[in-house]
Amino acid sequence: MLRNRRDEITKGINDIVGEHGIISVRILNHSGVIKFSSNEAEINKHISRTDELCTNCHYKKESESIYPANTAYSSHFHRDSNLIYTSLPIYNSPTCYNADCHESANNNIAMNNSLPKSVHDSSQTILGFIEMKVSAKKIMADLNRTRIELITLTIVIALLAAGISYISITLLVGRPVKKMVEGMQRVAEGNFNEEIPPGKGELGFLATSFNLMQKKLSSAQTRLIESAKLASIGKLANEIANEINNPLTGIIIYVESLINRSNDEEERRDLELILSQAMQIRDNVRNIFSGNVEKKPRFTTVDIMAIVRHVVSVLGNLSNFKSIQTNISTHNDLPAILADPEMIEQAIFALFLAFSEDMPTGGLLDVNAEYIEKDKKIQIKFMDTGNAIPENEWLVLTEEKGELPTTGTSKIGLTLFVFKQIIELHRGKIAFESRKEEGKLVVVLLPA
Repeated sequence: MLRNRRDEITKGINDIVGEHGIISVRILNHSGVIKFSSNEAEINKHISRTDELCTNCHYKKESESIYPANTAYSSHFHRDSNLIYTSLPIYNSPTCYNADCHESANNNIAMNNSLPKSVHDSSQTILGFIEMKVSAKKIMADLNRTRIELITLTIVIALLAAGISYISITLLVGRPVKKMVEGMQRVAEGNFNEEIPPGKGELGFLATSFNLMQKKLSSAQTRLIESAKLASIGKLANEIANEINNPLTGIIIYVESLINRSNDEEERRDLELILSQAMQIRDNVRNIFSGNVEKKPRFTTVDIMAIVRHVVSVLGNLSNFKSIQTNISTHNDLPAILADPEMIEQAIFALFLAFSEDMPTGGLLDVNAEYIEKDKKIQIKFMDTGNAIPENEWLVLTEEKGELPTTGTSKIGLTLFVFKQIIELHRGKIAFESRKEEGKLVVVLLPA
């Protein structure tokens, strides 16, 4: 307007008509003359002072206005025509009343060679109005469409949120819980081998705790099975002990009767040997029967070489031992040692029997003993000319805490292993040497 570009103003008015429910637009000056309008037929027409646009502003007096200073707009709704009338006042401002915007003013300035004069006086507050007619139906349709779009968007967002929540819950909660349930079912069926993959957070901690519980249950189950096996073995041992003990009692009584009736000294000595061995068997059977399998040693002073000679004299009557040449020698006087005579005798018995079985066609069994004074120990060397010890068993026997398997181990290997345990129980040390062509060497050191 300041540059009086009427074509641009008309074009701008026509452009906005039809948008957002706008039906018409017109610009009026303060005198009520329509200067611009989307309806060209009403341009330069004068509206009545009784027109609602005027009465909305003025009361009876022309100078009175209901528009306070800088009021933005005024609007009213015609229910009958379903239209909204909106008027926007055009206020006078320094850029307007000081502007050189009209041709007449420009001509006066050129003719008088004076300073620019304003077309509008600065005392005039309102220069005119912009009035628009807007379709309330169109606005309501737009509002309804916007409402539907908002509702649709809300539903879509809710569905997306529900889907994301479902997927998240399924991945973070559903699957771990399902694996927990499957793990519990496996445990209920007795399968303790498969672990639940540990995750993160509380469910991960729960999975780790469940795996730990599963391991403990597996260990407990293993112990129960072993206990059941041991109970079965104990029951079988008791039955075997009873079967052995009954005829053994009769043998002991009969041998004692023979000793009392015998007058032959050599015969009595043989019978007493039989009686002592039978009573030793009875004691062992009683230990098994009472569950006291592990016998604690009863230490007393013994002559270990006397025990060796006694074992040789007893075994000398065996057919497979008669073909074996036995040499027993001592380098010096041996002091007595603290030992359990029964355990030492059993160990030497087992050792000599194993040696004899390794020499079925005969051979040499050499026992050499000496006292090492500086160490306060007795050293005994047991040597034979039998078969060598298997290499895998030999490696275990030479280890400090080696364990031989109970199955697949040779008799000589098991015998040497038990012999080693008994010697170590007497605070002794033992060394082995296996010679393929010269047999075996067992060296024993016992504290004197």
